Amino acid sequence: MILLQQKVDETIRALGGYFRPLSGLARLIEEVGEVGEALETGDELSFQAELVDVLMISTCLANQYVTDLAQQHQQLGTMEDEGQGSFYRLVHEAGQVARVMNGYEGDKPPKQTEDIIPIGMSLARLQRELFRLVRPHGINLLQEIDRTNEKNLNRDRKRFALTRDPVTEATIDHFRSATGNTERLWGAPAYESDLALEAHIQAALPSLRRFLRCARIEGIAGFVIEAPMERTDSLRSVKDQADEIGRIVKEQTPLSFKEAPYRIDVYAPQLGPVSPYHAEDDHRMFLVLHVDE
Repeated sequence: MILLQQKVDETIRALGGYFRPLSGLARLIEEVGEVGEALETGDELSFQAELVDVLMISTCLANQYVTDLAQQHQQLGTMEDEGQGSFYRLVHEAGQVARVMNGYEGDKPPKQTEDIIPIGMSLARLQRELFRLVRPHGINLLQEIDRTNEKNLNRDRKRFALTRDPVTEATIDHFRSATGNTERLWGAPAYESDLALEAHIQAALPSLRRFLRCARIEGIAGFVIEAPMERTDSLRSVKDQADEIGRIVKEQTPLSFKEAPYRIDVYAPQLGPVSPYHAEDDHRMFLVLHVDE
């Protein structure tokens, strides 16, 4: 499953980026419906193709929440599972995915008494149902998705209007390069020199608000914001810049029952190499927002 997620990520990045999560969810529901149509008509080729599409899109959604599907499937025992497939259960699991995502991305917050199943587990349960459905047909979905990835690259390279996503922002790569961090992260757009600092933070707020809703449940370690900072600048400059960013963030992210308190860690070249907050970058500092437990 690790290779599956990597291959899907490579394909999506080559196509230009991920869909907005609710657009991805709409496509998932569409493809599940097409699985039902193929079952109703007895079209084996369409049945196989639609199951592969469901696997592809569900993996995209898992990637967008930096979920380790291999770990989720291990907990479920998917590879040893011998359960009988059911289209009705596939529809049920798709509905569970939609319920979780509506809480994160939509207008229907979860009930305060409701236990939320993380999106990774919800997607793994949906995928387990896919594997159950194909078993009697002798279809190897993991092999078929490789063919689909290649087809998508040839067919869809310029087909869709795609949007940026917090898992593909260059800020994450900059931060990892400067600090060696390997945690599960989301990121703000990379800093653009022609933008004022406040405009830069404003561009990050939609993704940041989403992060505050889902990070604790999904185990996303932090949200990375980068800002200009020369290595020769003073430590006082780092503090002033961090304070200003913190002020903007706190003013623009009022907490609600769907969101969580957070703390901000600062990484900068001015913090010496022995500091856990040292960033080996000549032109940037980083702020990482963590949701408090």
